[in-house]
Amino acid sequence: MGDAVLIPEYLNAVIPVVGRGLATWKIRIHRPGPPIHEVMRPTDEPSVIDAGAELIARLRQFGGFLANKSDPEAGTETVFIGQVHAGEIFNQYPQECRLEGTRRWLPGARPQEVEQEFRGLVDQVARRTKTTIDVDFQTVRDGFRLDRHDPLVASFQEAHAAASDGRTVPFGAKPFCDDCNTFWALANIPGITHGPNASGAHTLHEWVSIDDLVRVAHLYALTAVSYCAAGD
Repeated sequence: MGDAVLIPEYLNAVIPVVGRGLATWKIRIHRPGPPIHEVMRPTDEPSVIDAGAELIARLRQFGGFLANKSDPEAGTETVFIGQVHAGEIFNQYPQECRLEGTRRWLPGARPQEVEQEFRGLVDQVARRTKTTIDVDFQTVRDGFRLDRHDPLVASFQEAHAAASDGRTVPFGAKPFCDDCNTFWALANIPGITHGPNASGAHTLHEWVSIDDLVRVAHLYALTAVSYCAAGD
């Protein structure tokens, strides 16, 4: 719904005109039987840690392949591993190994195909290592683009110039995902991400400048007035 959207994530050095899609994934590698002391481990049961190590290596190779898919502003497609867990103590032959991470892709790629490709790689490792690997692949946002010549951009630049002694904002890329991705991907609704000065995202010490939050509120009001007046 709507003709345009403004999103106050704290990015304000550029007007993002391109951004990557994002999925999070969780992988559980497991084998038959219970956890057991290392000296009692069956010789014919697969090692979930070995399987995890192979999967990590395969994902690293996959990341090299994805680096060939690039955009001059958004960068490359990526696969990222953020967590690896296995076992309970140092001399236990573990029953499962868990990995978690992300997959990011450029606008134009189809999320369903991205997921299918990822699952295919994991299935190859499961067959080779004779383990069972469960995949939870969750698409968070699709890719994003903004037409630099959209009327929303003109209204935003006009409002920013009026509020900041004539300064406009250069174009650039958005390194993260936000709701602008969804508005564009699902309904082709233009969106601009522009928020207050802040830091500490995804930490225990996130902060935002109240003074700059006031600036953004004024900028949003000016942009809305300009955009709606241009559409009359």
